[in-house]
Amino acid sequence: MRLFGKHVFPRQIALLAAGFLFLGATTYDVHRSIKYNEKPPSKEQVEALQAYLDSKRPSSPGQ
Repeated sequence: MRLFGKHVFPRQIALLAAGFLFLGATTYDVHRSIKYNEKPPSKEQVEALQAYLDSKRPSSPGQ
């Protein structure tokens, strides 16, 4: 296949498309992570996390 006067294999086009998809997905993920980490966790979220950690923490026999 000729593209801009040069011979290009379909595999090269697929690789380029996969590279753009990977770059786009990575950029979106980083943007989303930054966006959602701008706000500190709410009091309810902190309490829920602490309750979860307390439920998963093994109880020692001496207590």
